[in-house]
Amino acid sequence: MLLKQQRQLMDAGLVTQEQISEAMQSEGAKRGGLLLGLLSVEGVDGEKVLQALAKIYKVPYLNLNHVEVDQRLVDKCPEELCIEFHFIPIAMSGGEMVIATADPMDYAAMDTLQFKLGQRVRSVFANPELIQKKIRELYSDGDAAFDDAMSSLGDSGDFEAGVEDENENESADIDSLKKGAEGSPIIKLVNGIIIKAMQLGSSDIHIEGGERNSIVRLRIDGRLRAVMQFPSKAHPMLVSRIKIMSKLDISNTRTPQDGRTKVKFGGKGFDMRVSTLPAMYGEKIVMRILDKSGLSLSLDVLAFEKLADERIRECIARPTGAVLVTGPTGSGKTTTLYSFLHHINDEETNIVTVEDPVEFQIKGLNQVQVNARAGMTFAAALRSILRQDPDVVMVGEIRDEETAHIALHAAQTGHLVMSTLHTNDAPSTVSRLVEMGTDAVALSSCLNMIVAQRLARRLCVKCKKKVKPSAELITQFEIPDDIEVYEPVGCDACMNIGYKGRCGVHETLYVNDRVRQSIANEVSDQELMQVCREEGMYALFEDGMNKVLAGITSIKEVQRLATAPEDFTFRDRIAEDGTLMSLGQAAAARDEGQVKKTEDKTHNTIMMIDDSKSIRSLVRFILQAEGHDVIEADDGRKGLSLLQQAKDKLSLIIVDYEMPNVDGPTFIKEMRRQSKYDDIPIIMLTSRKDEEDEVLGLDSGADDYIVKPVEPMKLQARVRKMLSMYNRIRAAAKG
Repeated sequence: MLLKQQRQLMDAGLVTQEQISEAMQSEGAKRGGLLLGLLSVEGVDGEKVLQALAKIYKVPYLNLNHVEVDQRLVDKCPEELCIEFHFIPIAMSGGEMVIATADPMDYAAMDTLQFKLGQRVRSVFANPELIQKKIRELYSDGDAAFDDAMSSLGDSGDFEAGVEDENENESADIDSLKKGAEGSPIIKLVNGIIIKAMQLGSSDIHIEGGERNSIVRLRIDGRLRAVMQFPSKAHPMLVSRIKIMSKLDISNTRTPQDGRTKVKFGGKGFDMRVSTLPAMYGEKIVMRILDKSGLSLSLDVLAFEKLADERIRECIARPTGAVLVTGPTGSGKTTTLYSFLHHINDEETNIVTVEDPVEFQIKGLNQVQVNARAGMTFAAALRSILRQDPDVVMVGEIRDEETAHIALHAAQTGHLVMSTLHTNDAPSTVSRLVEMGTDAVALSSCLNMIVAQRLARRLCVKCKKKVKPSAELITQFEIPDDIEVYEPVGCDACMNIGYKGRCGVHETLYVNDRVRQSIANEVSDQELMQVCREEGMYALFEDGMNKVLAGITSIKEVQRLATAPEDFTFRDRIAEDGTLMSLGQAAAARDEGQVKKTEDKTHNTIMMIDDSKSIRSLVRFILQAEGHDVIEADDGRKGLSLLQQAKDKLSLIIVDYEMPNVDGPTFIKEMRRQSKYDDIPIIMLTSRKDEEDEVLGLDSGADDYIVKPVEPMKLQARVRKMLSMYNRIRAAAKG
């Protein structure tokens, strides 16, 4: 506010020189300029001052308490720009954007803003406090708890604590800091942050100091989202409040600390793991929310592929050996191990765990907390545990050579050992353990399984939409034309993200004889990966793509988590049920198909009976691509005539339901009356979808019932299956 405008306000009798001087020294002026300070001075009628300034500025005055802002305008104006130029967009009028600002006379700022927005702007005057509040509401997803806390912070004397002096008055400053931390505004702010995190289903709260403002970010479904900012001068007291809650040392701001606390929300209890880290602008706080009530320890909810699930249940039921889970921090490794332990937990099994920290207390498990200061490291705890007659030992993490040696030795000497490592995929876990000094031959003899894991965001079931993959992806991965996938959209249920919840994506390395030999021979990670894939393992990317085909997640989400193997393609990998086959399954299917084609090359003749010429042409093209010979008839009567002529060379018949002269069911019944045709399979291909039609078709003697439109790969697969089945029947009859 210029000196001229100050005189005009004094001349109007709205303020005095003393009030202006007091405002200049206030916290409000330091935080947001003289006008903000003046509005906080006792005896000043803020509304009259604002209205008078609007007349002085010759711009309209707008009370923001009654203004609703169009979301499209919010999307056009980045939050950083609104904070930098202290404005909010109000409306569009005559091709101009109307903005509310506390300084409409700053023409240089308006020119810069117009350039950055690429849009002409026209300003109206508004209360600077309400502009700040509105920015928080529009961009920070704030709630009443935050707003109440922030308004209290602005007026409270609790924020007078200065920067700690390393040499003087340290104890006095700590007392002041503790007093401020226990003040009502700070308690409201901390409670508001925690409540908001729990309402949004956050797993972690990040509170990071800044030069002017501190920021709060929440990890929701694995991704961080900024939800609010608050003045950096409040940061030390907020950190102290959280330290008091977690029983940490508030006087120690120079070294990291770890603690725990408990809170209740919505009638449920939550454990919170708290970590502090000294940073440039004050300590960074990370609080992990542990919701035991929402913890499911059933193997069925972990979303393992069918073969992997069978192998896992087999491996964790063995009395000896090592089962390892690997992945980055936050990928759910501990939850997976807890699920394994829960599955085998009974009164006859002594299960002991050593963890850092113990995240959840599980009934029936003897859980030991690592305490490095007291000499209770993973290795030391493991040595003691082995003297406790355990059946199953769970080591929270293998971090060093000593722990690896003891754990794997235990796996060789009558114990089932489970643990985690930090590696990129399952095969590289083997090389990591060898680098730690583990003997490759010994490792191969005691290793049961390695599970690599990531967490992919689930598509929101309320708004996901089905689409065709992009042309680039179709070309890159040779995706068949009939495959459709889902992609995120965004709605109120998922906070307009398009994703809600997470699911596991896994790579399950099962150690059979071939894999065991490869490990003992110390083959490279790439060679071991290839061997495991040929033995039925899905790479992380492949398992993710299976979940894409099931509509659980999106291709972009899988690409974010994992890299596609160099030879990955959808070609010849889609099973009859629409899932992606593993490399080993696909190779076996191709081998069977090649044997079948060689054996049946001279007599695989298929008769197609349909009154639609276009359908007959399409089916002929599809079957000829598989190496079959095709003969055609346009109704059932001609089909019966061809049957008499070509009986000895027919391998299969595909017939329509509705046709002139003789329809499909009648043709089949007539054919099945004659025993000489018993060894020819029949597929009914029709557009009739009703259940009774399908029952009638199968009752008349058809072996399979396929509904149009014709899907090439599915038709080829059904034909292969039918021919293979009848070939086996013929072979059994001959034997």
